[in-house]
Amino acid sequence: MNTLLKRLPRTARSNQWLVYGSITMVLLACMLYVSLNALLVDIGQSRSRFERDSRIESATFLPQRPFTDLAAFESDRGLTIERRREVDAAVPGGLTLRVFEQTEHIDLPVVTAGREVQADDEMLLGQTVATALKVPLGTTMALLGRSFTVVGFASVPDYMYPIRTTDDAGIILDPRAFGIAVVTPAALDTLVQVPLTTWHVRAIDGNTDKARQALAETVGLTYWQDIGSNPRYTLATAKLEGAASVSTSMPLVILLLTSLLLAAAQGRIVRMQRNQLGTLKALGYSTRELVLQELFLPAVIASSGSVLGVLASVLTMRPLLNFMVSYFSIPLYVATVPWKTALIGLVAPIFFVVPAVALVAVRLLGQPPAKLMQTTAISTRPGLLERSLHLTRGSFQNRFAMRAAIRGLTRLGLLMLGAMLAGYLLLFGGAMRDSMDTLVRGAFKDVRFNYTYLLTAPQLENPWGGEAITMAPFTTIDGKLTFQATGLPATSTLLVSRASSGAAIPVDRIIVTRALALKLGLQPGSTLALHQSATGQEVTLTVDAISESYTTAGLIMPQDRLNGLLGTPSASFNAILSATSLAIPARDVLMALSTAESRAAFDSVIAPLYATLGGVAVFAVFIALMALSIVTTLAVEEERITISLLKVLGYQPEELNRMVLSSGIVAVTAGFMLSIPLLLTSVARLFTKTTSSISFSLPIRLSPLSIVVCAVIMLATYLVSLRAARSKVQSVGMAVSLKTARE
Repeated sequence: MNTLLKRLPRTARSNQWLVYGSITMVLLACMLYVSLNALLVDIGQSRSRFERDSRIESATFLPQRPFTDLAAFESDRGLTIERRREVDAAVPGGLTLRVFEQTEHIDLPVVTAGREVQADDEMLLGQTVATALKVPLGTTMALLGRSFTVVGFASVPDYMYPIRTTDDAGIILDPRAFGIAVVTPAALDTLVQVPLTTWHVRAIDGNTDKARQALAETVGLTYWQDIGSNPRYTLATAKLEGAASVSTSMPLVILLLTSLLLAAAQGRIVRMQRNQLGTLKALGYSTRELVLQELFLPAVIASSGSVLGVLASVLTMRPLLNFMVSYFSIPLYVATVPWKTALIGLVAPIFFVVPAVALVAVRLLGQPPAKLMQTTAISTRPGLLERSLHLTRGSFQNRFAMRAAIRGLTRLGLLMLGAMLAGYLLLFGGAMRDSMDTLVRGAFKDVRFNYTYLLTAPQLENPWGGEAITMAPFTTIDGKLTFQATGLPATSTLLVSRASSGAAIPVDRIIVTRALALKLGLQPGSTLALHQSATGQEVTLTVDAISESYTTAGLIMPQDRLNGLLGTPSASFNAILSATSLAIPARDVLMALSTAESRAAFDSVIAPLYATLGGVAVFAVFIALMALSIVTTLAVEEERITISLLKVLGYQPEELNRMVLSSGIVAVTAGFMLSIPLLLTSVARLFTKTTSSISFSLPIRLSPLSIVVCAVIMLATYLVSLRAARSKVQSVGMAVSLKTARE
């Protein structure tokens, strides 16, 4: 066996592009797998401990009446209830901080850097905004006319995804415009006379429905939101689930492609060395020994790539973790690569690559020695497909190219798979850009108001102005999705619903947004059963129309009808739409949303999104360059003897390039075209799954312009890969055919 292994360095030197390209692809696959899976494990463990240590709430609510004996109610019902006051403070530079008082029992702030608040002039700053603005500890900040020193950074569990509001365009995270802060209760007393007060409940037995029913019977509820319906929590979990869905599939696809490439390459190496291998077998070497020595190079490639990939993931883990915990505002308790994940990353490439190569090697080396030594070239016997095409017409160059393509169907298949993978990644970037553009345009196209105010309690008189409406959360029967119902007056002009045709939909009917229709499979005429979130009362409605809105899963209906469902006076309202800012006391406003701020939040997300998509495009081009270059180089190596003979006959370099390499463009084009339906189908399923429990849907769009741009990039990448193959064609000498003839 040692004698056979002496051939390994020579084989590696003669196939350097294959060796280094395959090692790089294995490295990328292992690095992606280990990094993403270790990241998700660490974030998942950190999030679980964060929720446990901070005593995350079961729900947020607003009572209609005060508690007569809160301590006795908590003891009898097995609940923990605590109020939390808050106020929004504008900070120079366009930043708004939501300042909370420090709690003692529920939603405890967890310090991620620095220390706890010990004095009334100290504050904790949310780690998301602190990271985005690079605020150092010890910084002095002015909040509502009073100075505070930042002594620590913190995370609050019900603001795990720290967004300003929990509906419509407020779902976009903009840490440069909004963040949270924590001060002492005494400090909050000095900031505002009557702050907004919310109540939070934690069910010891985890039965949130039972807690809601008890509170509704005792103090009444004007507002109720489960933690599982709070986008500040569910958006974080949904995004992590989306990352989990690609943490294994993408590395697996890259590994499978690499395995197929190596299997095809090893088959070519065996066929080109048939004479030598047949001689070795005639001298007494067994098939098993010859197969093992053929497997040594793929095993070295797989093990080298896996080791380098795991090491690279160890180096990139900490920066990725720091980014994730700052983005999601989660304390980092675990920052290691789990040994199981690392072990799978080391073993998986060998598990995929070696068996694939072994199947090819066993099939070829299982032949008798005499048959192995019959020829050093690939069999020239026409196959069934070649005979059926009757390639007797046309120029010799075209017939030669056609025969080469037919005899290299396996190679063309690999070329198509590589183009499909690269095209998928390229088109993913284009689809995300087009989908976000559609989402942004749809979010503001029919909005004629600039401010939305959700009040803490229903009102009968409107001394502030604007358009008075009614809003209330509802939940599907299975409790998996909570969405907003909006009641509009018949004279409403500030919010217009439009059908897919662009026509305005009258307010005198039940309208569901496209986002809700996609999640629940609704059509006009469908029956929708749901629960009112605050009381649990079951309601059944019939869908009359669907509006083309993706940013919010919700219902729109006449205001008096919604008030009837809620059991409130028909003329009452609990929200206001306005074109201008209104002077409503802060204690009466549960949530305020500015359309201008929402637009700015969208813009702030779009810029880094494009940068991320650019990184995906670069990664796709690299994968395509590796795969296409390996396959085109294989094509040259397989036709080495023929190329030499054609040179002897006087064919020019450009003619040789066209005859040997021209068939690849068909495979690349086919692979790219197949990636389009694959992308649209898989991305639609991915986003349907990951957004099933949150209040918006992402429309999947892929414009013709994006397809053309991605196609041009793919073509340019293929042409670059051909340069290496053309240099290989030119390096084949005329003596190769003469040497083969002598042998």
